[in-house]
Amino acid sequence: MTRAAVFLVCAGLALPAIVGATDLDAVRTAIAQAVAERFHVARGQVAVGELRADASVEALAASVVEGLVAVPDPGARTGRPVQFTLRAANRYVGIAVANVTVSAPHVRTSAPVERDAALTADAVQEQDGEVSGVRFEPLPRLDEVIGAHARRALATGEVLSESVVIVPEAVRAGDEVKVVARVGALEAWGVGRATASGRVGDVVRITRGSARGLQPARVLSPGVVQVLLAQPQEIR
Repeated sequence: MTRAAVFLVCAGLALPAIVGATDLDAVRTAIAQAVAERFHVARGQVAVGELRADASVEALAASVVEGLVAVPDPGARTGRPVQFTLRAANRYVGIAVANVTVSAPHVRTSAPVERDAALTADAVQEQDGEVSGVRFEPLPRLDEVIGAHARRALATGEVLSESVVIVPEAVRAGDEVKVVARVGALEAWGVGRATASGRVGDVVRITRGSARGLQPARVLSPGVVQVLLAQPQEIR
């Protein structure tokens, strides 16, 4: 076990439970929301297990009104104790340690794969369920990993993530992209240019024709983005 893992386990056992059940519910919700955003999944797909929080009741109660945010430590992984920094309105509130599990569609190896080898369709399989021991980051889809190269040797049954597979970006900085804006049942299409690179689900900045400044857009598929907080008539 690494030094960091030992610290987290000890912290999880040592933190005093000085907050009430209602306050812990707020912390649990903030943690679930933070993890869901990093995996690009719904909050209901994240389960927060044993939880300890070190924060004053007064500070936590005030932060719930301001909007409590949980920031996981770098390198955090599912299925093990993770330390979160609790903040509200850019103000430090306290810390929490929780064991987090995530259930989501993912891809696993169905056969061993050598380091630097390209993954083939018969070496991977798509599943939907709990993913354990993976970093808090979006998991690649089946079409993203086929043809991608392994960063290291992979055993059968491993969950594929950016940590073990070199996943190509769906949009690269400088690329011309198709842009869609949707409001209800209405949608309009146009073209733009990405100023940053990203995978499916990421939010990148784009420029569009005569529109001023940069606009945020979510990557839907290779070369296709959806502009955020825009009206259909704004697409040119």
